[in-house]
Amino acid sequence: MQASRLALLLLVALVPGAALAQSAAAPPDLDCSEGFDGLRSMAASLPDARAGDDGSSDIVVLEAPDTWKVEYSFTRPGQAAHPSVTLRTFLKQVTGVWTAQSKGCGYGDQRQFAALMADMKERDSDLTNASRAEVERKKQDASPLGTP
Repeated sequence: MQASRLALLLLVALVPGAALAQSAAAPPDLDCSEGFDGLRSMAASLPDARAGDDGSSDIVVLEAPDTWKVEYSFTRPGQAAHPSVTLRTFLKQVTGVWTAQSKGCGYGDQRQFAALMADMKERDSDLTNASRAEVERKKQDASPLGTP
């Protein structure tokens, strides 16, 4: 009986710590109420954030390797949907498949922003399907005995 009480106490003591560690490891999110410039400043100030550009937009990338990756993208003046901010989140599922999910904040022409988001959602689906196909290909190539 005393051993089961000890096990229960240990479990109660460990669960909050595990939940706290899990929430600390969650990818950042997008809060449109911060505005275009506020989101740009917030993303740039995140620990371990890497700034760059993808040829058409300014980006900020942050990741927890083999768990998640986020890409903030900020349109530039002259782009159809400017000003807008998008956040593409890549999450590794327990199956090994990486899923892509996008969110966005449009502060200009809403039709152009809707078109931008539709393109992103389509690309999210393509990226997720490509990852799923790669995982399936690796499963088929794996030896049934678990050896290469």
